[in-house]
Amino acid sequence: MNQELPIRFCEPEQVAPDTWVVRQLAGEGLGPVATYVNSSVITGAEPVIVDCGPAITRDEWLETTFSIVDPADVRWIYLSHDDVDHTGNLMQVLDACPDATLVTTAFMMERMSADYGLSLPLHRMRWVNDGERIDAGDRELVAVTPPSYDSPTTRGLFDTKSGVYWASDSMGSPVPHEVSNISDLDPGFWREGFLGQQLLLSPWLTWADSTRYDRAVDRVLDLGANVVTSAHGPALRGWQIESACRLLRELPFLPPAKLPGQVELDAIVAMLVEAEGAAAGAGTDPGQVAA
Repeated sequence: MNQELPIRFCEPEQVAPDTWVVRQLAGEGLGPVATYVNSSVITGAEPVIVDCGPAITRDEWLETTFSIVDPADVRWIYLSHDDVDHTGNLMQVLDACPDATLVTTAFMMERMSADYGLSLPLHRMRWVNDGERIDAGDRELVAVTPPSYDSPTTRGLFDTKSGVYWASDSMGSPVPHEVSNISDLDPGFWREGFLGQQLLLSPWLTWADSTRYDRAVDRVLDLGANVVTSAHGPALRGWQIESACRLLRELPFLPPAKLPGQVELDAIVAMLVEAEGAAAGAGTDPGQVAA
């Protein structure tokens, strides 16, 4: 992997007997917090790759993912939405997994066509909208839109056998360092980070009708998930899921998130310049210091 990239792989986390989260941690050293960039693998009777990671770590992402599942065995590639950190290795996965069906939507395909054009294999697609199901042999997989999102194509994925709900970009939180359980975080830090990340993800929530929004949160709670995984946070289990849903209900009543501005950008640039200077003085690769 390119050592100049401020992103590294963590050990994949097994969150259920047949479900893994492929974890990367981005932004370490560039600020007070870092962000997970996750995807998932379900190793059932008909194995599923859930989202395809970012292109900048392609080689290691492919190596890690295919250390969990043989690409020849993969039967489903599920895209939760079309953001680049979820589709960065899509074409490589399609090439490596010739027997896999790409689960997407018409709108998602339309948006991705700007990058992929006619390369998207219509004959290998299945369009699955919110609420619809996939029979994956030993389980049903249900498309369920999460309570917060930044892409109109978003729908999460609930596995009826394992009880794991992939919430896509929703229900994640920044972390100060690599953690696998939010119980390892200060409760105040987690609350602030969770709410802030949801508001950044979904600024429209400040306009939402709270009663209608509660029904969207109830829908996730009613899944009865054992574990909630996400693209940008540690997995949630048991009481943590209920706690996260209580916080979600606060979002329509909160002011918009304060976005970083020029002051924050200047601080990041100054830190990188300082790191490059330190690396040059020590005779090391400045990219390794920044990473």
